[in-house]
Amino acid sequence: MRKKKKITGALITLLAVVLLFITFYPFFMLLFGSLKNKMQLVDNPWFFTMPMYFHNYEVAASQIMRPIFNSFVVTGVGIVLTVLFSALAAYAIAHSDVPGKKIFYFYIISLLMVPGFVILIPQFLVVRDMHLYNTYLGQILPPTANNVAMGVMLMTTFFKAIPGSVIESAQVEGCGPVQMFSRIIMPLSKPIMATVSITTGLNLWNNYMWPLIITNGKDVMPVIVSITRLTASISEGNGPLFAAYVIAAIPILILFAFASKQFISGLTAGAVKG
Repeated sequence: MRKKKKITGALITLLAVVLLFITFYPFFMLLFGSLKNKMQLVDNPWFFTMPMYFHNYEVAASQIMRPIFNSFVVTGVGIVLTVLFSALAAYAIAHSDVPGKKIFYFYIISLLMVPGFVILIPQFLVVRDMHLYNTYLGQILPPTANNVAMGVMLMTTFFKAIPGSVIESAQVEGCGPVQMFSRIIMPLSKPIMATVSITTGLNLWNNYMWPLIITNGKDVMPVIVSITRLTASISEGNGPLFAAYVIAAIPILILFAFASKQFISGLTAGAVKG
């Protein structure tokens, strides 16, 4: 019996190692490829080779620094707006006596079932008529509206799990709705705010289709679109392109590294009331 358990444990460990390798090896290939020239990529695309061509990063950085700044602006403002609007709506739904709030809630989360491509053309027409084509706001507002639906769903669940005694104590102390929201609810909501921030940041940073449609110049074009237009010499091949992907991935990895603990807490918070 013990021997059977050991064999089962060894098989599970082996399977976990194989899955881990399959998951992370493409990232290592990308990192290795970013340090190769064209001939190295042709001769040995799978593994690390010498010499390393750090010049690929210089070529990539010279072409994507402005687009990275644009992505920071779009992602940063989008995160702030999404968290703010989601929190306000979720607070009203979870802790107010507004008539019809359940209908309002289900209407918001029903937007999650609408495929993005269905509203792509109407969104474009609205943005164009508002004279927001090829602007930061044109890139920020429609995706923010889409992300608010998920934010409201997550935050409503979290806010409902906040003990009623906390709300009642604050009301006894004379807290009004604004003070309750800013001084009680929001400080207690850091985990779910981190969760919404990371999911929104990932969506905005990696959003390719909408910026491709709504921008036509490098002044406001985000890095996800600009990378596809990166140019390099024949001898460099795709090395600078891989380097650009590595550079573009660093900010979102840093965001997740700093907020990962709160992110996991936010995902599990509200699952069990108590």
